[in-house]
Amino acid sequence: MAVNDTLLPFNDSTMPLVSGGVIYIPYETLLSAGVWSMTTLDLSWVRLYRDARYVDIFADRGTTEDNHGIILGWPPSRRIGSAVYVPLHQVSAYFDLTYTLIEVGGDIIPDVQIWVVRVMSDTALSSRDFVVQHGNAMRAAYNEYFALQPSPPPTAPPGVETPAQPPEEAPPPPSYSDVTVYLSFYDISAGGAGQILDLFDAWAAFGYSSCFFLSANDIADNPALIRRIYGSGHTVGIWLDDGSFDEYLEASALLFEAAKTRTVLVSSDEEAAGSAIEAAHAHGLIYWGASRSYGGSFTVSEVTAALPTESGQGWKLRFSCSEDTAAALPGVLSFLRTFDYSAVRITETVVPLA
Repeated sequence: MAVNDTLLPFNDSTMPLVSGGVIYIPYETLLSAGVWSMTTLDLSWVRLYRDARYVDIFADRGTTEDNHGIILGWPPSRRIGSAVYVPLHQVSAYFDLTYTLIEVGGDIIPDVQIWVVRVMSDTALSSRDFVVQHGNAMRAAYNEYFALQPSPPPTAPPGVETPAQPPEEAPPPPSYSDVTVYLSFYDISAGGAGQILDLFDAWAAFGYSSCFFLSANDIADNPALIRRIYGSGHTVGIWLDDGSFDEYLEASALLFEAAKTRTVLVSSDEEAAGSAIEAAHAHGLIYWGASRSYGGSFTVSEVTAALPTESGQGWKLRFSCSEDTAAALPGVLSFLRTFDYSAVRITETVVPLA
């Protein structure tokens, strides 16, 4: 398999599958094309997503649902051992990808017909140039997989340079474990809070949790949701619309009535930040702002492109609890996990970043 201009490692975890005339590919191979994934530990459910679009694949039932809960007429996914295979044609069309099948000639691997399944979100090389550039790598990988003696290298066409020693496999993604990311949410009445909590429940094994900043109206209108947030291990804070201490006292009293807890964490939008910071300093509260705040429609790439990568840096991400956030958040969490960011829960003992 290949994604764009990159040849994937040649092993069982990347090997396509043909069944009933349908070409299937392991869902993990789509990561390099920008399609992220999350799954349960038993692989009975896999979610694939790219920006705001996603599909839920129920491997045990053989059904696939779109982000509106509609069952798609896809060929049933295939689960073999610890791998889940998805239909190439349908998944490519759904996520606006293209694909092609490239025949590898006998000058690369003699006496056997080999095809490369190439998925593309962006590409520069033609199929012919792709085979020329990766010919040595394909031969070496094939020989290693089947324990054959390597055959002599092919002669490259005029004007095309064949790399003498191509890499055997793609390098692992970089680790940013020494970069800290803090997640927080506000406006739990925006329509997506339940889905966001469901997502955090599904990802509990990876240790992700967050802080939800609640206004007085949020608490008064959603007491059961407040108890679920607090009972799920998330931190709660007070959201100040006008930045006053009286507003904090009102919301704090409602919070104690709803969930029998109190907090000294407060936050606000930029307009009320001056007053909120002043009130926090005067009354022993902890003000928590945001490096970036996302309140409307946004894409996963907008969030991830802004994340720092230098050692020792930190980043405060804040989202409204909207349906747009619920759709994009899986991609954000997958990016944090893939690149090993340290996601730290906001608490009263964590010192806010400047």
